[in-house]
Formats: sequence, structure tokens, C-alpha cells
Amino acid sequence: MFRQEEVFVGGWQDKTIEAMRRRRFEQMISQLPPLGSERLSMLTPGALARKLEQSWQSVPRKPMHAQQLSEVFRCVLGSIELQADCLSREEHELVERALVLGGSACIEDAPELEAARALSLRLWASMGLVSGRPYIELEAQIVHAVAKAFARPEHERVRQRLDAFHSYLTGTLYRVGAMDDRQPQQIIVRDVLGGEDGLREQIARRYLWASFDCMDYSGGVMLLHPALADPQHLLRAGRRQPGILMPPQDDFLAMDILPEEIPVQRDLELAIAGGLRDGHHAQDVARTLRFLCKQGAPLGAMAEVLQESLIVYITPSMRGALERMYYTTPKWIECAEHPALQ
Repeated sequence: MFRQEEVFVGGWQDKTIEAMRRRRFEQMISQLPPLGSERLSMLTPGALARKLEQSWQSVPRKPMHAQQLSEVFRCVLGSIELQADCLSREEHELVERALVLGGSACIEDAPELEAARALSLRLWASMGLVSGRPYIELEAQIVHAVAKAFARPEHERVRQRLDAFHSYLTGTLYRVGAMDDRQPQQIIVRDVLGGEDGLREQIARRYLWASFDCMDYSGGVMLLHPALADPQHLLRAGRRQPGILMPPQDDFLAMDILPEEIPVQRDLELAIAGGLRDGHHAQDVARTLRFLCKQGAPLGAMAEVLQESLIVYITPSMRGALERMYYTTPKWIECAEHPALQ
């Protein structure tokens, strides 16, 4: 989903993937109304008009409120099969759970909350709080139509192709940090959906926006790795070149780590194991530090973040493992301290 601009007042501690997701989750929760207040039937004509402006559906405007509601459902139900096929992984799982539970489901974490936001923009789902917990609710007409769309044999085939492409693009974003969304959109339309028309192009782009972090920039929309806190550095470096994607291979797997990064992360995990605070795990801490390293965090800042996870002072073996990670990890953003090492 689209990110809001952030000011990182706490320094690199605020730029960890965990801190960013926690802030986004808390911000979105604070803005939710009670569940049910955003159902289409409950919206005033003015509120419905504003929702139409924000939505991912192209709905013709009608003069009467009842006519406008009918037009909303006519448009979404007319493309419901393609919409259902191109839900993000989190959207799909959330809709499946809502179908099993009669049309509504509790939202468990930050990725699901962002998926619910995407569903509110493309399938007119409503979000809200019940006893302080976030829920999603699907309109009754949508529940029946989506259930039928999910039951189609073609749905499973499209989902398999989308999952393969998602893994491929996830790995590509891990290598480069950020990229323009237009070439992935073209590949989805051609290789996943098997045909080119305006609706498929629009829905392919919405799939990308719902599946990955993204942001507007002067030339279009940039897809971001979720750990990349400040993508403006990549934009200024010109990281938007065409031709960055090759057609994905059938055996391509999502990459959360490069082969050359595995031994240095493993060394750091072994060095810090046994010295961590309760609730911290060596693999997660080392992964967080690797993500900070990739986005240009200086060595001193990485040491500060590590120290916050420890119940002891950083030992020489810990510092040595951290330095090896710092000097050998390929980076998305050049570190200001040692640009010649990138």
C-alpha cells in the first residue's frame, strides 16, 4: 500500500521494519470508526462521493443516491472474477476468512490491516472497531459473488501464476530496493492474465499496489522493499531504469537474503545468541541489522540498535561479526561514512 511520508525523529531505531510497521498499524487503528459506520448504505451522498474519488473502481456518476449505489455494485460485480483473481496474498487470506465467518473477520496484524485498506478501495469493504479491535466487513452482494469467483477452476490457475510472479518480484526488490511499477504491471498483464486491455492493466496495477509498499514520485509509482525506510535516496540516485526485470523462471524463489549474505548473518546470530533480552531472537535481530545495513546505516548506528536488544555490552566477537556484516553486505543506499566500500 501507499506509504505516508515519515519523519524519523528517533534516528535509525525508527527505521527498522518492525518500528515502521508498528507506527503504521497504530496510526491506522487510531483513525478507524466503529464497524458498520462505513457501509455503503450508511454513507451520506457527500460521503459516498468522497469514497468514489478515493476508490480503485471507475464508477460513472449518477444524479440520485440510490442510482449511485446501484452503479457501484454494477461496476464491481461486473469485474468480480478478475478482481478476485488479482487480490494480494494478504487480501485473499483475509477475504477467505471473512467468507468462512459470514462476511466479517478480525484483523490480526499490520499487513492484514493494510490488506483491509486495499479491499475497502477495490471491493467496497468496510473497516472498523469492535471493542477496540479492528474488523473488516464485506458487503452482502460481494460475499456471494466472491465465493463463486473463488470456486472457479481458472481462479486457482491464475493464483498459482501470481504466486510465482510475487516470489520473483519480491526477490528482485530485495536485490534493488525499489523500482518503477510499470514493467511488473506489463508482465502480469501478459504472462499472468494472458491478455491486454484497459481493465486488466488497471487491476494488475492495483494488485501491485496492494501487494507491495509503494509511493508516488514525479515519474509514476515506485514499488519498495518493506525495509527501505527512506526511498528518496534511491530516487535521487536514479533507481528507476527500465529493463530491470527478466521473465521469471518456474523455479524462482522469493529471496529474503542473498547467498553471500548468509554466512555473515549466521556469524552474527551465533555471536549474539545467549545475550539477548527476553522476546528477542537472534535470527530476527540479525535480519533487522542486515536490513539497516542495506539502506546505508553507519556502523555506529547498527551497534546502537544491537545494544538495545542485548542484556550485556557488545562483546568483541559480536562487534567483529557486526563489522563483517557491515563491510560485506551489498547495499541499496550508499553509506555516507564509507562510500568507497559500496
